[in-house]
Amino acid sequence: MKIAVMTDSTANLPKHIIEKYQIPVAPLSVTFDDGETFTEHPDLSKESFYKKMAASKTIPTTSQPAIGEWIKNYEELRDKGYTDVIVFNLSSGISGSYQSATQAGEMVDGIQVHTFDTRLASMIEGSYVIYTLKLIEDGATPNEIIEELTSIRKDTGAYLFVDDLKNLQKSGRITGAQAWIGTLLQMKPVLKFEEDGKIHPLEKVRTRKRAYNSIEQHALDIAKNINDVTVFVINGDKIKEGKDFCAKLKEKYSNINIQYCEYGPVIASHLGSGGIGVGYFPRKIVIE
Repeated sequence: MKIAVMTDSTANLPKHIIEKYQIPVAPLSVTFDDGETFTEHPDLSKESFYKKMAASKTIPTTSQPAIGEWIKNYEELRDKGYTDVIVFNLSSGISGSYQSATQAGEMVDGIQVHTFDTRLASMIEGSYVIYTLKLIEDGATPNEIIEELTSIRKDTGAYLFVDDLKNLQKSGRITGAQAWIGTLLQMKPVLKFEEDGKIHPLEKVRTRKRAYNSIEQHALDIAKNINDVTVFVINGDKIKEGKDFCAKLKEKYSNINIQYCEYGPVIASHLGSGGIGVGYFPRKIVIE
């Protein structure tokens, strides 16, 4: 038995981890109204993307990897001698990536494809990949790995806030926020990934400072009661602000493994400028 891991690009794995473990990544893409497309990968200039998004009159659209992309990677892994591949996807509540990866797996012979819906995104999705590499090294079988991942999924989560709901509303990636639309002048929406893998509204606050306090309180109140937890500050385009927030959390919660990361253009297309989140994963993960 020889087991590989694979993911889509919204896991936002650092380039050095992708290269070290030779992890195949199926890229999602973002297209603007002028037809220009950004394919998500570690070398993509985020500055160029955010500049383009700020200048665009409409929000960009996102596309999941084509079935052919999944099939190509599965076949390449099979030809390298892998008997199984465990595939990690952006939440099925906000993307069709999981469904496409699963459908493609049914079309390839000679390798067992085990898809896993992380029900989250960014480095929480990426944490499943990194943790699975350890499980493989420890000799776990694919069924044992999937069973373990399913058991810990209930202890993962993320809270986030955005400057406004425009992008999430227009892209259809938020659930149950209709009553909020049109009432958010000078307000910061705080949101949560629920167990259904969808983004739901949680509360409205008036300033970014209060929004930071809210996601810290919600996420850390849960995380500090989980053994070996890793907390991620998941940042967008407010780089200094996000890094300062992460440094504050590291100082305040010095007994918790807190890591800094940034989400890519696909997530940014849904959240817009100014978004930031705090996520937690119930195992020790180090990416820095």
